[in-house]
Amino acid sequence: MFKQKTNEETAPVEKASVSQFAYELLRSDLLPELLGKEERNILYWAGRHLARKYPLHTMEEVQSFFNEAAWGTLEMIEASSSEMNFSLHSSLIDERLQNFHNHTFSLEAGFLAEQIQLQKKCTTEALESIKRNKITITVQWDKKDTID
Repeated sequence: MFKQKTNEETAPVEKASVSQFAYELLRSDLLPELLGKEERNILYWAGRHLARKYPLHTMEEVQSFFNEAAWGTLEMIEASSSEMNFSLHSSLIDERLQNFHNHTFSLEAGFLAEQIQLQKKCTTEALESIKRNKITITVQWDKKDTID
């Protein structure tokens, strides 16, 4: 179970299941309505904010977090000295792509960008793409643009 990093002790949250309908009701119907044209940007920065609340130290922890959050299975496709490419997939994502018109995975991209930034100690940016119902998230960084 993932605990939010705070100054106070917090109890672990019990794992509960959420129906696909409940998830999509929030993700594909309510959030786009509330956030409007800025949905992608707001969700990207919300993902980065979540990553700061739940800092993870390894890619295995990040992958586990994605599974626990019902965001899907995150797999690294390739990595270089300044970029990582990931695929994101699950049956929930497949259903979402088939049955809903609003597809954004910027929350996940922002979360991943911030986690890699925390791990690599350099500024990162992430971009999501959907091609032929495949989700790819590319995270890029510049080793010269370090953070403390």
